[in-house]
Amino acid sequence: MANTGTREKIIEAAYLRFYEFGYNGTSVQDIVDLVGVPKGTFYNYFKSKELLGLEALDLYACVADKVFTPPEVAQGLPRSKKPQPSEIARLRGQFEEALKFQERQKISLGCLMGNLTAESSALPESFGKLIEKSFNRWIAAVSASLRAAQVSGEVAQSHDPDSLARYLMAAWFGSLLLMKNSQKKTPIDDFFRLTFDTLLKSEPPLTKRKVPQRRKKK
Repeated sequence: MANTGTREKIIEAAYLRFYEFGYNGTSVQDIVDLVGVPKGTFYNYFKSKELLGLEALDLYACVADKVFTPPEVAQGLPRSKKPQPSEIARLRGQFEEALKFQERQKISLGCLMGNLTAESSALPESFGKLIEKSFNRWIAAVSASLRAAQVSGEVAQSHDPDSLARYLMAAWFGSLLLMKNSQKKTPIDDFFRLTFDTLLKSEPPLTKRKVPQRRKKK
C-alpha cells in the first residue's frame, strides 16, 4: 500500500508538468519519475491520465477561486469596521494577487487553464467543460464587483457589467499567454495600465459651482 500523501504528490507533480509542458507534452512516466514512484503506483490512484488532469485543473481552480471573489455585500457577509477600499481598488487587488501567484510559480508559465485552452483541440472533452465552468465563476465574480462599482458611482452605468467582465478576463488571460510567449512582463503591465488607469479610472465627483449673488442696490 502506498504511503499517505502519495496521491497528493502525484497531483502536484502533474500540475507542475502540465503547467510547463502542457497536457500532451507530459506522459504518465514523466509524472511518476518526478514523484519517484513506479508507474503501478499511479494506477493505484488514477484510472487514467485524463482523471489526473481533471484533479490538477481543479487544484488550480481552487486557488483562483480564492482570488476572484465577489464583493462582501454580494456574498451576504457583514462589512468590517475597518475602512474598506473602493470596489475598483478591491478588483485591482484581486488581479494583483493573481499576478503574485503567477510570479510565485514562474512568471514565464502563464495560466494553466489558458495554456491548456490553447491545446483544446487535442484535449479530452471533460477538460473544456471544467475550464468553462471555472472561467464563468471568475467572470461572475468580476461582474459582481463591477455592479457594486456602478452603485458607488465608480463605473459608468452605460457599461454592461457582464460584457465588461468577460472582456477583462479575456484580456487578462490573453496577457498571461503573451507574457509566457515573450518572457516579458510588458503585456501584464499594459493590462493594468489600460484597465485601471484608463478604462476603469474613477472620475472625481463634480462639485457644484456657487452662483455669485447679486449685490443689492442701495
